[in-house]
Amino acid sequence: MKGKVLGKEKKAAIIDARKKDAESRKNRDDKRWKRVLANMDEEKRKKFHGVGNTAKNSRVRGATRASLRKRTGRKPDAVSMEATIHLSKLLKKKTFSKRAPLAIKRIKAFVGRLMKTKDNRIDASLNTYIWHKGVKGVPGRVRVLIQRKSETTEGNKHKHFYTVISNVPVASFKGLTTKTVEQ
Repeated sequence: MKGKVLGKEKKAAIIDARKKDAESRKNRDDKRWKRVLANMDEEKRKKFHGVGNTAKNSRVRGATRASLRKRTGRKPDAVSMEATIHLSKLLKKKTFSKRAPLAIKRIKAFVGRLMKTKDNRIDASLNTYIWHKGVKGVPGRVRVLIQRKSETTEGNKHKHFYTVISNVPVASFKGLTTKTVEQ
């Protein structure tokens, strides 16, 4: 777009530039997908038949990790996990008088991402552990037990999941990882 282009002409020029960019991205993805297909063996290639060619009437843009990952089915409804949450990292440079309530919110957000639930409930043991040194003195780390449970009513088509988050007292946080717990 050289020189002064005004009003409708400018908008049309911007739209044309965006279309060109999208087309070049699609062509680049097609080339990448063809390279991935060339490295696959014949049986695996059959599984992805009709996935590529994004520029020409296809549903998926290029090869993604998700498209190449094996589908293992749904996760079980009731799952329990243990995780360590680094609260001092989540509360850095936050107002002292808001730290404990914000810690509760951040724990709920972390668990929501981990378990993919919107209804996350804090157990009384975890609440007292977060607040035991007051609103300002939130612990640096917390080890939590996360339990996803199903709460379905009869006649309801969709399952409603909620998560209960409770405190796990530990002597040291060293060497602890996020792991699934057998019930």
